[in-house]
Amino acid sequence: MGTGWMIKMKIGNKLFITYLIVLLVGFIVSGVSFHFLSQRYLLVEARKEIKAGGQFIASALAKVPLNDSLSLGENIVERRQLKVAGRFIESKIIVFNKQDIQLYSNLNQAEKKEFQQARQEKTFTRDYVSQDIPIVAENGAEKGHVIIYSKLKDIKNINLLAWQTEVISFLIAIFFALLIAWRLEKSLTRPIHQLMYSMNNFSVKEPIPELGIQTGDEIGELALCFNSMAINLNAYDERQKTFLQNTSHELKTPLMSIQGYAEAIKDGVVEGVEVERSLDIIIEESQRLKRVVEEIIYLTRLENVNDSFSFKLANLGEIVEKSIRSLNHMAQEREIDIRVEGDVNLDSWCDGEKLERVFINIISNGFRYANSSIIINCAVSNGKTVITVTDDGVGFKNGEENKIFDRFYRGENGGTGIGLAITKAIIEGHQGRIEAYNGENGGAVFKIQLPDCIKE
Repeated sequence: MGTGWMIKMKIGNKLFITYLIVLLVGFIVSGVSFHFLSQRYLLVEARKEIKAGGQFIASALAKVPLNDSLSLGENIVERRQLKVAGRFIESKIIVFNKQDIQLYSNLNQAEKKEFQQARQEKTFTRDYVSQDIPIVAENGAEKGHVIIYSKLKDIKNINLLAWQTEVISFLIAIFFALLIAWRLEKSLTRPIHQLMYSMNNFSVKEPIPELGIQTGDEIGELALCFNSMAINLNAYDERQKTFLQNTSHELKTPLMSIQGYAEAIKDGVVEGVEVERSLDIIIEESQRLKRVVEEIIYLTRLENVNDSFSFKLANLGEIVEKSIRSLNHMAQEREIDIRVEGDVNLDSWCDGEKLERVFINIISNGFRYANSSIIINCAVSNGKTVITVTDDGVGFKNGEENKIFDRFYRGENGGTGIGLAITKAIIEGHQGRIEAYNGENGGAVFKIQLPDCIKE
C-alpha cells in the first residue's frame, strides 16, 4: 500500500512531483551545507579582522603614552568597525596598562557588566570572538594590552541574512523551475495522451491513423512501434480474410462438382457408362477436397504449434536423394532430368521428414514449368547450408516471385496454391530463409539457407 498512490498517479504528475522532490532535496542539502560552511567562513574572517584590528591599535598605542585618554581615543576610533563578508560589525575595545588597569573602553555600562560577567563565568570564549594583543614599546618593553572583541551573535546575524537571501533566491528559482517543469510535463504527456487515444480507438476495420509524433525520443520510438504493430495487424487481418475467401473457394469448387454429379446420378440425368464416369469424378474431387483440407490443417499446425518440429542430426544429401526417388515416376513421365551438384554430404540439425516435403514441393512445382532439367546445388557459405533448385523453364512473371509463397496463390498450371506456403513455413521453422527469383540464364530459382551445417 505504501507505493500504491504513486502507481495510480498519472505519469505527468509523477514527473512533476519527482522534479519538485529533487529541487527540495537539492535546496535542503545545499542550504544546510551553505549554512555550516558560511558560519565557519564568517568566524575565520571575523578572527582575522579582529586580530588585524587589535594589532593595528597595539601598534598605534606603542608610540603614545598610555595615560593620555585623548590620544588613546584618537588612535582607536577608526578601528571600532570591522568589515566581515562585506558588512560592518561593531567591535568592542578595552585597553589595559601594564598593571592591568583599564585605561580606555568603548563599552557602555550594560556592556561592561556583561563583559565582566562573561569573564567570571568563563563563557567569554563561547559567546564572543576576541583577541588579546600586547602593546609593546619601541624598546621592547610591554606597556599593556588591548582586548578587541565582537559578539558571536552579530556574526550569526550576518549568516542568517545570507540564509534569508538564499531562501528568497530559491523561492524565485523554484517558481521558474516549476513553470519550466510544467511546460516539460505537458510536452511529454501530450504525445502520450495522443498515443493512448489512438490505441483505444484502434480497429483493424478502420484506416490506420496518422499519429505525427516526432519527439525524437523513446515516446517517438513507441509511436513508431505502434504504427508498425497496427500495420502488421491490418496486414494479418487482410491475410486472414484472403485466406478465408480462398479457402471457401477451394472447398466450394470440388463440393459443387460433387453435388452436381451426385444430383445428376440421383435424378437419372446420367445413365450407363456416364454414371461410372460421374462417380470417378466424385471420387477425384473428394480426394482433392481431402488433400486441400489436409494441407490447410498441416500449414496451420506449422504456423501455430511450436513443438510440431522434431529436430535431429540428419544428412541433407540423403534427404534430397529420398525426395528425388519419390518423384522419379513424375520426372520420367515429363522427361525431366534431375541433377544434384555441389557437396551434398552435409549434416544439419533439422526435421528430415519436413525438409523432404520441402524438396518434394519445390521439385514438383518445377515439373510444371521446366523444359528438360532441374538442378539441385548444395554448398556451405558463412557456416550456413545454401541449397538452390533451378529449372530451365520460362521463369517468373514480373513480380510473381513475391507472391508465390502466399496461401492459395496459383500461377499458370498451379496446384492448390498451398504447397509453397507450407515450404516457407517449414524453412522458417528451421530458422532459415527461402527466396525465389529468375536465374541469369532464365528459369526459376529457389534459394534455401539453413543454419548449423556440419560437413562430413
